[in-house]
Amino acid sequence: MTQKPSVWLEFSPLAQATGSINLGQGFPDWAPPEFIQEAAAEAVRGNGFSSYARSPGHLPLVRAIASQYGKTLSMDISAEKQVLVTVGASEALYLALSTFVSRGDEVIVIEPAFDLYFGCLDWIGATVRSVPLVSDGEGSPSSSGEFQIDWQQLKTSLSPKTKAILINTPHNPTGKVLSQDEIEQLALHLRDYPDCMVISDEVYEPLVYDQKTHIPLASVEELRQKTLSIYSAGKMFSVTGWKIGWVIGPEELIFKMQMNQQWVVFSVATPLQQAVAEALTAALSPYQGFADYYSWLRQHYQDKRAHLMNSLKQAGLNPVAPEGSFFILSHCQDFDESFRKLPAGLETLYSEHGILYDDSKHHEIDYNVARNLSLAQRVTAIPVSAFVRGRNPGQGDWVRFAFCKSQDQLDEARVRLSQLRSS
Repeated sequence: MTQKPSVWLEFSPLAQATGSINLGQGFPDWAPPEFIQEAAAEAVRGNGFSSYARSPGHLPLVRAIASQYGKTLSMDISAEKQVLVTVGASEALYLALSTFVSRGDEVIVIEPAFDLYFGCLDWIGATVRSVPLVSDGEGSPSSSGEFQIDWQQLKTSLSPKTKAILINTPHNPTGKVLSQDEIEQLALHLRDYPDCMVISDEVYEPLVYDQKTHIPLASVEELRQKTLSIYSAGKMFSVTGWKIGWVIGPEELIFKMQMNQQWVVFSVATPLQQAVAEALTAALSPYQGFADYYSWLRQHYQDKRAHLMNSLKQAGLNPVAPEGSFFILSHCQDFDESFRKLPAGLETLYSEHGILYDDSKHHEIDYNVARNLSLAQRVTAIPVSAFVRGRNPGQGDWVRFAFCKSQDQLDEARVRLSQLRSS
């Protein structure tokens, strides 16, 4: 299958070309906590961590992961047999899918879904079965909790051909956090399909708000032996550029991924693994007046969420309050009709700046809203139809804003967005 430019190859360069505040791509733009900076600086000194790491993961890191997540998942985890360290969650997802899914297999994806899922599945030649998140209320939802899995469509999508289901909680892009009841309902639906494994993307696990709790899927007994749980230091410690992720799962599944890891990247950067190992322990200590780093992090993001929510409301939009992650959705119908049309002179601008784009998206409403926001308001968002493969009406009629940005950036975004009312 011929790949076209991803949404990131259009909108990140567009943000640079227009001098926009990039609220599209989800990367924190502040310095990581001091304890992980100091651990990384120490790890690169001398030659203690300058050689290849153990292929499945630096021992201090897999041991720290096993210790921390053993408590989270209420289970004993073998550091050497049930943990694999990867080049970010991206490699973890690719490795999980390429190890267990073959050409022609069917994989269920809950949509909207991070576009990397589709790219991986296309490479493998798998068949995507789309199951939408749908709003359970009238009109546009005010909270991500109003999005629900379409259980009827999930039931009809499952079959003996289903090799895996991809789950993401807290969810990108809606911010939905799956409840205990929803996870148990998922387990009930999968009961008749013992060969269907669960690939659970939980990279936003620390980022939950309003007294919500992140529940790992593998903590549910019925799912434990069929679930691969994927995590990332990038979101946890604001080090997305370090690309340190990990997978936890049953020994027989992790072993197959470990064997494939040696032929993909062999190993992950040793000093950074050492720094993350130390950070996982340090994060449990009191931090800046909070009980621990994770408590501080949740409050830090909750404040930023409130700031961007207020900015979008002041601009005349009706944003969806996320229960988790660091994204906020706004519906395209909230924007002036002119914003939903292809901007004039776009191809000339893209040619001048060498911006790649998917020409099949020229008339997608959410793409044009995001383009016009960058050109007119100099604030960049991401069109949600990039996260949709199925044909479920209205799923792509949104743009996604990220609030993982510095206070100065969020303040300036508020000023620029306020001009929407007069545009």
